[in-house]
Amino acid sequence: MIDQIISMNKFKFLTLIIFFPTLIFAQKASLLTTKSRTEIVKNISESLVANYVFPDTAVKMSNFIKSKLKKGGYNKITDPVAFSDALTIDLYSIYRDGHMLVKFDPGEIKPMLKTISTIDEDRLKKIKQANFGLRKVEILDGNIGYLCMSHFWADSIHGKETVKATLQFISNTNALIIDLRDCGGGSQETVNMICGYFLEKSTHINDMFDRSANTLTEYWTKPDTAFHELTKMPLYILVNNKTFSAAEEFCYDLQCIKRATIIGETTGGGAHGTFYKNVSNGFVLSIPYSTAINPITKTSWEKVGVKPDIETLSNRALETAEMKIFENILSKTKDESELFDLNWNIELLRAINNPIILKEGTLEEYSGVYGERVFTVEHGNLYYQRSGRPKFELESMSPTIMKGKGNKYFKIEFVKNDTGEVYKVNVYYQDNRMETSTRTK
Repeated sequence: MIDQIISMNKFKFLTLIIFFPTLIFAQKASLLTTKSRTEIVKNISESLVANYVFPDTAVKMSNFIKSKLKKGGYNKITDPVAFSDALTIDLYSIYRDGHMLVKFDPGEIKPMLKTISTIDEDRLKKIKQANFGLRKVEILDGNIGYLCMSHFWADSIHGKETVKATLQFISNTNALIIDLRDCGGGSQETVNMICGYFLEKSTHINDMFDRSANTLTEYWTKPDTAFHELTKMPLYILVNNKTFSAAEEFCYDLQCIKRATIIGETTGGGAHGTFYKNVSNGFVLSIPYSTAINPITKTSWEKVGVKPDIETLSNRALETAEMKIFENILSKTKDESELFDLNWNIELLRAINNPIILKEGTLEEYSGVYGERVFTVEHGNLYYQRSGRPKFELESMSPTIMKGKGNKYFKIEFVKNDTGEVYKVNVYYQDNRMETSTRTK
């Protein structure tokens, strides 16, 4: 993860990063004692009361773990990893904050507490190897841009040129889909930077309230119109319940100003900024110290997540976005060749979004020889082979139309006569050709 932190009286994250309590394989350490457990609970309690974004909740958390310690609730825990897990679960019992975590990992404490100017080369190397969170960029059918992000890890120092090159690649498309399904967060600065490409003027998109410092920081985009087409381009963002933190902010900010359409499932619900605190004995605490406040809604997505404009299952989100784009383009298109291409793609997407199960025996009805075209049933699937050509597995688009599996370039219609027998096939191609073959066997 990219640690953008500033050095004041303590180190504070400027990033929004997802944390979940998981088993951590730490360095070999001594068993915990009554003294070390007491010291750890004391330091965690004091840190929460002094810094946690919700003061009343911090007091409840502090009282809960101190009371449990006093009653001997932790006495049998001598393993450091088990203790860190138990503390995290107990804090979550008061308020499940996805940005809070108690972690035992002595080797990670020093790197966690570094400032941005002293990020170690190993960490920066890992971020670069992850391409700053930019996982995939391509042009889909219909000249639709697609960008998949795992994290918002780029900033003005590291990764800006990578972001710029990525956006340049899709700057001439008809619309852009940004896939943030499973995206685990990242940097506020990255959110601001990328938003700036899609907005013509400086826009107030978010505020962060720092509870411990009692300050409110406004975040305004800086327009970057190097690719002016992006400011007008239809923008669709895919999300699911693992979309978290800075990724959620990107969605929420653009949704609130009606600049993007959000498609998928309600997101994870984490709107806090964090910093790491060394709480002794090899333990570190991730403390949510600030919270987002949208300038339009005066609230955030904390706990509730970002609700999509178009709700659908996560695994249908991409096809749903493509369908929406094609329908919008179709309503404005008059050119016959463009209309054919659009309708071709729409039919394919409808088949994907509405899969059908053929009646038993249908594949056997379709199998046979149609001139130089042969259809066979193998392992419960229908296969098609034209003389001298490769064999294709087929998949259903409708009760009578099939296409090559993984192939969008042809469709085959099985035509019945008046007595209900399949007597010919019509083969349609994406270049608007059609061929007919009559059944010969």
